[in-house]
Amino acid sequence: MRTSAPARRQLAVRVGGAAWVLIALYFLAEVVTARAWPRPYRVRTNSVSNLGVTGCDGSAATRLCSPLHAVINSAFVLTGVLILVGAVCLREFLPPGILRRVALALFGVAAVSAALTGVVPIDVDAHLHQVVATPTFVARNAAMIVVAIGLYGQWRLFALWTGFCGLVGIVGMAAILLREGPFGITERLALYPFTVWVVTAGLSALRARAWLTSPETP
Repeated sequence: MRTSAPARRQLAVRVGGAAWVLIALYFLAEVVTARAWPRPYRVRTNSVSNLGVTGCDGSAATRLCSPLHAVINSAFVLTGVLILVGAVCLREFLPPGILRRVALALFGVAAVSAALTGVVPIDVDAHLHQVVATPTFVARNAAMIVVAIGLYGQWRLFALWTGFCGLVGIVGMAAILLREGPFGITERLALYPFTVWVVTAGLSALRARAWLTSPETP
């Protein structure tokens, strides 16, 4: 039996919404990894990448030791996969055209960059780690701004929430570039708004999935 178009849309939204909600597990992975450190992990000054260091030989380059580095590095990779799955499955919430294509491209960059951050830990190759990790800072916040513009006509309140998250992330990026404030805080200010936003977007999509059953939906 052939599945109807509305049914396929419903399934896509369920998968995409669930994928984005599951990104919340990243926060659990960060807490678990940080608590396993033999010395206190300080959110204020330690970067997220410090959690993924694989060496513990005590040298100047690897003074940080993260026994559960595999947990956070796996979380980076899983987050990348879930970002991409959610973006593809929920794309029809955005109007067709250039905004949708740009948003999908940005989500793709953010997803690949996030995943590669876990594949190349900072102590394995610091330069390459920075190269692969930097795009997600830009792409995830830019994606939220594009989505906010695309949603504004139909879901104004959620569009405003999306834009707010994007702007907070941009402020965090600016603070990093200007070296304003402790790095651990500014880095999270640049990254966390997106993580929070995708979870709320996934929940909102699951609640609004009936909208996609309409045959007039683009």
